[in-house]
Amino acid sequence: MRILRIDSWDGQSGGAQEYVSTVVAELEQRGHRNRVIQIANPGRAPRGHDAAVVPVQPRGLSRVGFDLIEAPGLSSAFQLAMRELDPDVVHLHHFDAGFTTLAKTLGSLARPVVMTAHDAELVCPISTLVRPGNVICEGGIRVRCLFTGCHVGLGGPYNLWQRRVFDSRLDPHVRAFLCPSHSLTRYLDENGYRPAVHLPSFAHVPPEIREAAPPYPGPGNAPTVGYLGRLEWYKGVHDLLESVALLRRRGPTVQVDIAGDGPYRAVLEARAGELGIRGAVVFRGTVSGEAKEEWFRRVHVVATPSNQWENFPLVALEALARGRPVVGTNIGGIPDIVEEGSTGHLVPIARPDLLAGALEDLLADRERARAWGQEGRRRVLTRFAPELHVDRLLAVYREVLAGTSLRSGMEAQELLAA
Repeated sequence: MRILRIDSWDGQSGGAQEYVSTVVAELEQRGHRNRVIQIANPGRAPRGHDAAVVPVQPRGLSRVGFDLIEAPGLSSAFQLAMRELDPDVVHLHHFDAGFTTLAKTLGSLARPVVMTAHDAELVCPISTLVRPGNVICEGGIRVRCLFTGCHVGLGGPYNLWQRRVFDSRLDPHVRAFLCPSHSLTRYLDENGYRPAVHLPSFAHVPPEIREAAPPYPGPGNAPTVGYLGRLEWYKGVHDLLESVALLRRRGPTVQVDIAGDGPYRAVLEARAGELGIRGAVVFRGTVSGEAKEEWFRRVHVVATPSNQWENFPLVALEALARGRPVVGTNIGGIPDIVEEGSTGHLVPIARPDLLAGALEDLLADRERARAWGQEGRRRVLTRFAPELHVDRLLAVYREVLAGTSLRSGMEAQELLAA
């Protein structure tokens, strides 16, 4: 099979780009050819496979111009890929940079198109799905988005136009919208993006971790909560700091170990000082490789306290794969990964008091925390392996190529069973 992939994301490089690289590598090992057109800055080009990079802002053309008018450079990249690869399937990742060219070109191709929704931008202009006051939104990009108090700003009319282009030119040609989380599957289906097919993502677990999880911290270690990820406001780390401040009033030995970096770090460091817990908080910065594994060995429980949309946070999978229970917020794809009372706890968004209670419950009973972590590890290794994900993805491709009308809301796993 030959697959042309297009990633039109121009934001911070992250999980989606890693996803594309991992899936392509697995497919090519099985004999399937891939080409990737990465509409991004050259520094974010995928590695290890056939890839073309189209800059977000070509010389002589503004970013807005690149999005709103047909870009000759991008059209040429498409034409070259079509001649050299002759793809069976075109797989779209994101619909952002160069979207007018994307919609026109993909809509005119005599090839089936599938799209992976890596975020909620099809149904929310800022991909948060949370309105002011921590109200979960029903989704849908409409004029009302300009008047809800959300931080849509001057980009609102731009988002409305972008969605109009997608709905009129490209949506009719998409044969399947692939959604990592059950929540996003429901959102897309309810807002008319069909068929929305649930295809859960996966955790890339190093071979040595597959063989043996890191040992759980012994009884002599201070109870430690870990956070791993970018330091952005929507990640809810400020809620985590408040919850730890509450916990330290009850048991002054609780520590929090924060691995990651981002634009919100200075604010969080200042907040830790205001809460009087600066000595109990470690801001470790970005970790990777062995430093990341050492970080996992130090923590008893991992928190994913996001207060806005999270599609399918890989850190929760990574933590469970290493036998660490997870306390997360009940939003987006987090409940797909964390099962309440079995692999961790789920709490409402923006509730530091409830987050503190859930963390305390696991820190106070380490044997149960260890058992939940082991159950989470079993589930991740058996349900969220890259090989299983690619099996399901290939099943979707085959049905699309056969002209099968997929049922909206279905599980991709059903196609394997059939």
